[in-house]
Amino acid sequence: MNNDEIKILYNELLNDSKFKPQKRGFEFEKLIEAKLENEKLEPRASYKPKGEQVDGSFFWEGQTYLLEAKWVKDKLPASSIYAFKGKLDGKFHSTSGVFLAVNGYNKDVEDALKFGKSLNILLFDRNDISLIFNNKVSFLDVLKFKLREAGDTGSLNVPYELKKRAKNISETQSVKYINIASFSKKYNKQTKSEDLLIFVEGQNDVPLIDNLLKPLESDFSLSYKIVVLEGSRNIRQLPALLNLYAKYHQTKALIVFLDDDQATLQMKSVIENTIDQLENSSIPIDTKFFFLKDDLKNELKNTDRIISKEDLKHFTKSQLYIELNNFILNITEEYYDPEVDIPLDAFNAVMDRAEWNYEKSEITFSEDVQYDTVIDNIEDLVEYLNEAMVSEMQGRMPLYWLKEQDSLDYDTEAREYLHKYLYDELEKLKWDIDAL
Repeated sequence: MNNDEIKILYNELLNDSKFKPQKRGFEFEKLIEAKLENEKLEPRASYKPKGEQVDGSFFWEGQTYLLEAKWVKDKLPASSIYAFKGKLDGKFHSTSGVFLAVNGYNKDVEDALKFGKSLNILLFDRNDISLIFNNKVSFLDVLKFKLREAGDTGSLNVPYELKKRAKNISETQSVKYINIASFSKKYNKQTKSEDLLIFVEGQNDVPLIDNLLKPLESDFSLSYKIVVLEGSRNIRQLPALLNLYAKYHQTKALIVFLDDDQATLQMKSVIENTIDQLENSSIPIDTKFFFLKDDLKNELKNTDRIISKEDLKHFTKSQLYIELNNFILNITEEYYDPEVDIPLDAFNAVMDRAEWNYEKSEITFSEDVQYDTVIDNIEDLVEYLNEAMVSEMQGRMPLYWLKEQDSLDYDTEAREYLHKYLYDELEKLKWDIDAL
């Protein structure tokens, strides 16, 4: 049976009136065997060892995989997977399982499998099966994809179409920025890719979260994207989605906002499992979940005005802002580079002490000693900043770093700083600043 014939028969099986359940299941097993044969995966048809039924097996890369195929009306419970796992337990240690369920699994199946159990079963559902039997992708490509995701994230039921979703997020979602703090002495960094991925339940939540973020400030201009989960049930897919997304961008952190009515014991268990997976995946990522109460959501719907810091004090969920702000501050700390940020901090600290006298065309710095330092030209100001910077680095950088430096000279950095941050002020002094 070639792949085109397989496709025709598979779509005929979707017609409930044409096949009885038992006949449909039998024909489905034949299709699986034919597909594996076409891909040279050495399939074996179903057989009956003593006391059990095995729907088939195949061999790839030195490993045997047992098959279980179910085409039943309802979603499969965890007990069906446990029964299949029992068939694997008595086999050679490298034997794994592939479970194909056309109508999918109960939402708690994957969580149940992880509880105190070794993971050696990959789950295929209708989305994967449809792609395979409609010749959109090979069985082997889906198998390799699921093996990789299981190894990287521990997720057993990652739909192949999640690859496309990760790419779409990268290409179509717009990048936004958290406000940079007005008092900040860090760089105003802006990237084209996002530092934060923010997930919300539905499309209506997007403007609410935008408004939620408006009063927040960061030492850096952190970028973010807001992505719609399309239902809280998809939280379980986040570890795999982030793992796939890393192909396009290295995201610093993940934030998820859910409605307060989702704060059930079951959902909290799902969240704990998800965070655990994210922390232990091949690309760990900082993660924070928040629940939004209705009164806060109602306030956030008022997008005609910007929520102020004063407004936050009156929200019953104001603790959310404290936690959110602290989380973002922790993320910004990852950007701190002492070789870059100490000079910028030091230059700012020096110029904060400057007294500008435009009439006399001079700058005065009050010193700890009895006299002040008066500067009336750009070269003296550059030298003053350079000396201050050398002193600062000698006092703050570790000894091993200082020993590695032939000399400390921040003349160029001082000129770049003055040109970038104070050029307009220096022009008012009527100095010759062409040297900048």
